[in-house]
Amino acid sequence: MTELSDLLALAEAAAAEAGAALLANRAGWSVIEAEEGREVKIEADKHAERLILDAISGASPYPIISEEAGWVRAQKAGERFVWAIDPLDGSVNYLRGYPHCAVSIALLDQGEPVLGVVDCFVLAERFCGAVGQGARLNGRTISVSRISEPGQGILQTGVPSRASSESMKLFEERLSTWRKVRMIGSAATALAYVAAGRAEAYRESGSMIWDVAAGCALVKAAGGVIRIEGEALDKPLEVAAGNGLAALPD
Repeated sequence: MTELSDLLALAEAAAAEAGAALLANRAGWSVIEAEEGREVKIEADKHAERLILDAISGASPYPIISEEAGWVRAQKAGERFVWAIDPLDGSVNYLRGYPHCAVSIALLDQGEPVLGVVDCFVLAERFCGAVGQGARLNGRTISVSRISEPGQGILQTGVPSRASSESMKLFEERLSTWRKVRMIGSAATALAYVAAGRAEAYRESGSMIWDVAAGCALVKAAGGVIRIEGEALDKPLEVAAGNGLAALPD
């Protein structure tokens, strides 16, 4: 195996372990620890994060940025690789019994997602992929769709987390451009669906790198394109992804 393949296997094993634990302990771990605006922090996030960090940090020397812990080891000048981890993307869905929640693990190379695992443990769907090596769903090869017209396609999105009058105007325009719009409450899952050809595009404002890195890597691995804009890895981002045929949403 190549090094990237080895790292993908490491990420997949860590995601599988965390996903199984989240599923098995859903009742006991669904305890709210903090609420910040529309976001909630629950016990499950920290339990799953600890499992993943133990697995990743014990087998890989690269810096890690994770939703709960922040920088586990800050990136130094000249370092290429960084792990980006969201132990539970879609915490409210997990809390309320919706199926769209996932473990998300990605590797970035100079800020670009090159490897991703999105384990949708409730639905028993694990998406894995690496740029240049393809993407898979439960071992089966997946690819982006061939629909080129937004009027015939599906957009995955969410209400801007830091909404302004300008961002809401753009959001409304997107809703009218696409045939259907889906807001499922998990950025990682939404991006994995673009990679699998279930939707044509994804667009969201205010996402963090751990929310979207794994899904973006999957989209690229499955033949699509991505656009990530922001000041730094630990700052809110503007993110778009698509099949490469339909224009990326503004």
